[in-house]
Amino acid sequence: MAELLFIATTVFVVYVLFVVMAEKKESPEPDKSEVSNSTPPVAEKNVVSAEAAVSDEEVVVKPVVVPLKPTKPKSSSTKKAVVKEPVVAVVASTTDSLKNPNTGEVVKIPSNYTFAKRWIKDALVEEGLLDKIYKSNELDDATQAKIQDAVQQLKALDKYKA
Repeated sequence: MAELLFIATTVFVVYVLFVVMAEKKESPEPDKSEVSNSTPPVAEKNVVSAEAAVSDEEVVVKPVVVPLKPTKPKSSSTKKAVVKEPVVAVVASTTDSLKNPNTGEVVKIPSNYTFAKRWIKDALVEEGLLDKIYKSNELDDATQAKIQDAVQQLKALDKYKA
């Protein structure tokens, strides 16, 4: 057990060092001597030359909107800040889905009663479509057919439509 702890700690330390060194390589800080000897940026030169080219005429400047390109995260700390689209939006587009009226969760209609979510089983009993919540050992062919009919009736109710 101590060996495993030592190996895990060593791997973690190496990983941290690797990330720190990679960040230093990506963003080198310029020396003060380079900053003082550097020329002004190119964009400022273009603005000055455009103003010098115009004489006494009135110039109407229209702002140009340039869309920003999404940047790729460069370290694991920025990956956590990326917001992902919810999975519910993808599931909601399917026609064979049910919506939980209490939480708004949208799920695909299960093909097997055993794998159905608990709230679907409760809804079937609550709406009077089934007598009780069946256990796995109580399921036979007749019960399965009865359950599939009840699920289709539940799907037809406005309360559970996705």
